[in-house]
Amino acid sequence: MDQFLKALQTHRATIQRRIEQELASPNPNRLRLSALKRLRVRFRDQIEFIERLNRNGDLARVQVVRRRSLQP
Repeated sequence: MDQFLKALQTHRATIQRRIEQELASPNPNRLRLSALKRLRVRFRDQIEFIERLNRNGDLARVQVVRRRSLQP
């Protein structure tokens, strides 16, 4: 479970960097930004869910969201 959590955190950091890059561009693509932000929130929610399970000591199965390409 720990490796899965680290992978989610890494993906979320990658998405955050892409959001920052898009915002730094002279003409940011609003649709791409919106999609990246939704993806970042999804990762955040999954990370928080897993951390809550670990904090409570419940070792339940965690539903994994299908892997999608991070490329636009």
